Amino acid sequence: MNNFLKFTGVLVVTVIAPLVILLAIWMDLLPQIVQVSIAQAATYASIFYIVGGTLFLVYSDIKTKRYAKIK
Repeated sequence: MNNFLKFTGVLVVTVIAPLVILLAIWMDLLPQIVQVSIAQAATYASIFYIVGGTLFLVYSDIKTKRYAKIK
């Protein structure tokens, strides 16, 4: 039962909630300021994800000396 609840929670967060938000925007149920705020938050989150992930990968390469010349 515990795995089912985790699966349901992940499904709601990753599929149902964004779908409801997109449908509410498409049907003009949300005020324009809320639509703009959602778009800005999504843009900032994607920038953070891309830049943060790249920096993490570069850091891990440096930390493990992946590209160090072996002498």
